[in-house]
Amino acid sequence: MSGEDADAELTPEALSGPVIDRRTTLTLLSGTAMAGLAGCSGGTSGGDETAADDGGDSDDGDDATETSSGPSTGGRLTAGWFTGSIDTLDPPYISVGQYFQVTANVFNGLVTLKEDLTVRGDLAKDWEVTNEGATIEFDLREGVTFHNGAEFTAEDVEYTIRRTIEEETPAASKLGSLKPLDEDGLVVNGDYSVTLNFEEPLAPALIYLTRGPGRAATIVSKQAIEEMGQEQYAIEPVGTGPFEVASHEVGSELKLDAYDDYFATDENGNQLPYLDGVDIQPIPEASTLVSALRGGDIDFANLVPLQSLSQIEQADGVSLDQAPGVNWYGLAMNEQNDIFSSREARLGIAKSIDNEAFVETAYFGNALPDTGPINKATNWVWREDKPTAQDYAPEEGKQLIEEAGIDGASFSILVAQGNTRAAKAMRQQLNAAGFDVDLEQVTSSTYWDRYAKLDYDVTISGSVGDPDPDQSLWNFYRKPDEGGVWNWVDFSDDEVHNLLAEQRRQLDREQRKETLQALEDRLIEQVPHAYLVHQNDIAAVADNVSGFTHIPFMRDFSTMSIDG
Repeated sequence: MSGEDADAELTPEALSGPVIDRRTTLTLLSGTAMAGLAGCSGGTSGGDETAADDGGDSDDGDDATETSSGPSTGGRLTAGWFTGSIDTLDPPYISVGQYFQVTANVFNGLVTLKEDLTVRGDLAKDWEVTNEGATIEFDLREGVTFHNGAEFTAEDVEYTIRRTIEEETPAASKLGSLKPLDEDGLVVNGDYSVTLNFEEPLAPALIYLTRGPGRAATIVSKQAIEEMGQEQYAIEPVGTGPFEVASHEVGSELKLDAYDDYFATDENGNQLPYLDGVDIQPIPEASTLVSALRGGDIDFANLVPLQSLSQIEQADGVSLDQAPGVNWYGLAMNEQNDIFSSREARLGIAKSIDNEAFVETAYFGNALPDTGPINKATNWVWREDKPTAQDYAPEEGKQLIEEAGIDGASFSILVAQGNTRAAKAMRQQLNAAGFDVDLEQVTSSTYWDRYAKLDYDVTISGSVGDPDPDQSLWNFYRKPDEGGVWNWVDFSDDEVHNLLAEQRRQLDREQRKETLQALEDRLIEQVPHAYLVHQNDIAAVADNVSGFTHIPFMRDFSTMSIDG
C-alpha cells in the first residue's frame, strides 16, 4: 500500500456514500493485502484444452448463449463445497465460513465490498456518516423485492438488526456498540431511510454491514420467517440476492436458481446474474472433490485440499485461483479440561509444536507458519518480530509440561471426517512430545455441534474471511458471557477483554495498530490457542467458466458465466 493510502483518515466525510473510494476503503479495511486482488479474475485457459460441460446436469433448453452485448448467459454451474454439509443459511447464525460463502449469493447487505476495493451501496444507495463517526444514515433502494415477492423497505432493516441483537445471534457482537434499539439505536425515518446511532465510533462498522463476512445486517425476510418458521428458514431462506434457494437437502445438494427480479445489473446494463442457476454439492472427501474436478463433474470448487494442488495443476480443463489468506488456525485447547486449564500446560504444548514442520506435513508448504493470530494480509498491523513465547523450543516445552503435571497425558483431537491430514500431523508431533493422542473423527455437523458445546479435548480450528482484525479476534476472545460467542476454549482474561473493546473505538490507525499489537502480544503469552498457520485461499475453476473475481474467502456467482 502506498504511503498516501496508509495515511488516509477515517473522517465522517470520507466514510459517507454513495461510494467510499479505494483509498479510504483500504484504510477502513486496515490496509489489507486485498489491494493486490483488484480486478483479479480466474478460471480461464490460455491453451486449447477442451472444456467440460456443466457436470452433465443441465436441463433441456438451459444451454449458455453468447450475447452480442455482453458475456454468455444461461446454463447451470455445478459447484463442489469441501464440507460434509451446509447446515444453516441464516446469516446472523452462521459460524462457519463456508456457509456465508453461499449466503452472500442469496442475500444482500446494506453495503458491499466490490472487486475494485470500494465499499459501495448494496441495499443502501447512499449514506452519510456524522457525529464524529457514531451516526450513519442510509438511503435505501426502492423497487427491491424479496424472492417471495414482498417489497423491501426500512422496516426490514429494523427487523433484521433487532432480530440479530435480541436473539443474541453470533453476529450480534458486531453491533455491540449500537445504542439500545428503543433508545434511538435504530431510527426508521420513512419507508426508505434508516439511521444507526452508536454509543461511540466503531472502526469496522461499515465492514460489518456488508454481506458475506459482515452478517450483522444481512437483510432477512420477516414474512418468510414467520410463515416458514426459523428452523426451515435456516435451510431454505428467502433473501433479496441474485439467487434464490430452489431446494436444499442438507448433506446432499443445494440448488440455487437465478432470481429474475434481482435489482442489479453489470456496468453495461446487463441483468445479473448471468447463470440460470448453481447446483452445490457438499463433498467432504478430498479425493472425491479432485476426481469430480478432473472428470468435469463439477465446474467449481470453493476450496481445494492442499494435498491435491499438484493434481489440479496438472489436470486439463481446470485452473487454480489463489488469494492471500485472511485467516488464522491454531490448536484449540479446551480449558474446561484439567489437562489444559493452566497457562503453563498450554504454553508447554505450544513450545512442543514445530510450526514449520507442521506446514510441510499438513499443508505441503502451502501456508505461512506463525505463532500469532494476526495474518500477513492485514499488512498494516502484521509484524515479523512477534513475541517468541510460543516459538518451537522442545526442551523448554518439556519442562513446562512436567511442571504442569501433564506429561504423558492422554487426550484426543476432534476432527471432521475427510479433513484429517492436519490432525494426523499434529498427533505425530504431540505423541513425539510424550503424550498419548488419538483422533476422534465425526461428521461435519457433529464436529461443529460438539466444538461449540466444548465437548472435545483439542481441535485444529480458527477464523477465516477476516478483512479486519477485529473480526478474527472479538468473538473468539471476549469473555464467553460478554461477547465471546465463539470462545469455544473457555478463555477469560481481563486485559484481552478490555483491549478488544479499546481497539474498536479507535479510528486513528496508528493508535489502533498499537492496541492490536498489544492484544496479540497478550494472546501469544496467555495461549488460548497454540497458533499454527495462515492458509492461502485457493479455489478451482473450470476453464470454460469466466467472471470469477477472487476476493479472499468470497465466492460470488453473480458475475460468473459458462462460455461456449
